[in-house]
Amino acid sequence: MQETPLQYRDRLLALLGARDPWEVLETTPMVIRRAVMGRTLQQLSWTPEPKRWSVTQILAHLSDTELVGAWRFRSVLAQNAVALQPFDQNRWSEAFRYEAADPFESLELFATTRAGTLRVLRRVDSALMDHYGVHGERGEESIPHLVNLYAAHDLNHLGQIERLLADAPVAPFRPAPVRTEHAPVDALDVRVGTVQSVEAIPGSRKLMKLSVNFGDHKRTIVAGIRQERAEPQALVGRQALFVLNIPARTIGGVESSGVLFDVGHADGLLPALVVPERPMPDGTRVA
Repeated sequence: MQETPLQYRDRLLALLGARDPWEVLETTPMVIRRAVMGRTLQQLSWTPEPKRWSVTQILAHLSDTELVGAWRFRSVLAQNAVALQPFDQNRWSEAFRYEAADPFESLELFATTRAGTLRVLRRVDSALMDHYGVHGERGEESIPHLVNLYAAHDLNHLGQIERLLADAPVAPFRPAPVRTEHAPVDALDVRVGTVQSVEAIPGSRKLMKLSVNFGDHKRTIVAGIRQERAEPQALVGRQALFVLNIPARTIGGVESSGVLFDVGHADGLLPALVVPERPMPDGTRVA
């Protein structure tokens, strides 16, 4: 028998028990990062049965739930007794194709949105914390109640993630020894560029053609990222670092005038982009 919305609420809150909900909300992104560190897309997409979500689907759900939570918290803080609309998580999963989402992008969206919500909750007038919303299925929900509920929701899905990954343990990562030879820091010309388009190269399972803007000019750069990302097109509009002062060469029939600068590949890990902490002008040099 499917549980009612109130039974669902009570089950989640029982998971929280006496734990500090604020600590749970603050640490969940870090706990998830540690759990998925070093995992492949295949491991994160694995599920023991079709009706059970994979880690990829759970992370997509968490990111969407956090967007809903961000709106709910702000709505209640701004207007006491405001109506809170329910949503069907299974319908969202089907409509938004959670199974095809990039788990690492979902995680970053979840973490960024969570951090923003916590900043809002900490800076508002304390009197607003007495406000409540009226959920369409669960009735009145105060700000403290919502804090508890979202923390309990975190714990529920953290447990699912841990169980899904328990059968595929990852060997502890050991960094390679630091090289002893000396090299000039300025030997490589590494610059910030914005990816403007991403295209698959016909006949290749790995290669993608990137058009990258470096401020005063654009370059075509070929990168073997096709199987490293669930959605390579999600790179469009993102900044990354590229090595430019290397000879152009033809890769997969396309002339490439630079190299995407990423981390992980040399250590057998799923590669990740190296990105600036905040937006920088295209063409900015790394020093």
